[in-house]
Amino acid sequence: MKRLGFVLLTLVICHLPVVTEPSVTMPVELSAYAMSKGCEEVRDFFKRPGMVNPPYVYGYLEGRREGSAVLWCERREGESRRFRLIVMSRGKTEPRCPLVLEWQGYPGGLSVFSDRRTTLDGFVYVNDPRRRPPPKVRLTENAILSEYDGVQNLLYCYRGEWVVRQTD
Repeated sequence: MKRLGFVLLTLVICHLPVVTEPSVTMPVELSAYAMSKGCEEVRDFFKRPGMVNPPYVYGYLEGRREGSAVLWCERREGESRRFRLIVMSRGKTEPRCPLVLEWQGYPGGLSVFSDRRTTLDGFVYVNDPRRRPPPKVRLTENAILSEYDGVQNLLYCYRGEWVVRQTD
């Protein structure tokens, strides 16, 4: 009987969540969401000069502001770092693009971009930069602006695929 108790206790301990360091760059709920998607917050995000928006923003999708968020996270594989942009939705509005976007380069601070006069001129598909969407099509939904030190990446979900326009 003691052996069974020991086995059960071992199983319980092995399945307890690992205690991680407290979140330093975003609310705990977003940090936990990133972990549930296989990555962690970018802990050195603010260790660079100048002003930078946070690595997350609420209110990307239509509906209540707290009903959606976008955040940067990273996966470490040995010495390499892989960054991801993740969309979190808790409302009725579901994103049309993949919830996880693999990203090349270091991420910038995030904000929601909502200028409906903007067209897709200068955008390219994230997964195939040689492809371009129609340039005269206007944004009909919010976009995500990632920026730091004068470099801007405007990300937009167009017909189920992510497109981006980079300016500096």
